[in-house]
Amino acid sequence: MGVRVEFNVEDRVVVPGCGVGRVEAVERMAVEGEEVELYRIDLGETHGRMWVPTNRVTEQGVRPVMSSDRANQAWKVLQEQEAPDERQNWNRRQRRYNEKLMSNEPIEMAELLGELAAVRNRKELSFGERKIFERVRELLVSELAAALGESRPAVEERMTATLAA
Repeated sequence: MGVRVEFNVEDRVVVPGCGVGRVEAVERMAVEGEEVELYRIDLGETHGRMWVPTNRVTEQGVRPVMSSDRANQAWKVLQEQEAPDERQNWNRRQRRYNEKLMSNEPIEMAELLGELAAVRNRKELSFGERKIFERVRELLVSELAAALGESRPAVEERMTATLAA
């Protein structure tokens, strides 16, 4: 079993596949006859709320928002990514893209977004690639804004400029 992570009410957390949320409360609930302690996490208007057992946070992949140093590292990785010279077939690319997307690791997501942006600058992305591009962009913008204490629109604007370069 990994290190137990604990959060306080009002802490900002990252939920895999959903982005940044805020711990609203720590609640107790009866589940199958047992009392369970849960974090109630508000994921914003688009994703609603979720409950995560406090003793399963690590297994669920919920983690603190990255530090500002890590955010700056993610920006650097994003800017330095290049399109691969040879591209694999779609099934292999999709599997690799999804692994990076679901890793919940900001540096891997920055690598993925940077690579897709570099490919997009050379040729049009396929429908599946565009969907992954938009999803990883949304997740990364959400966390970068929280990590750097900037507004989403400001980070989105900076992201657009970075990816166009």
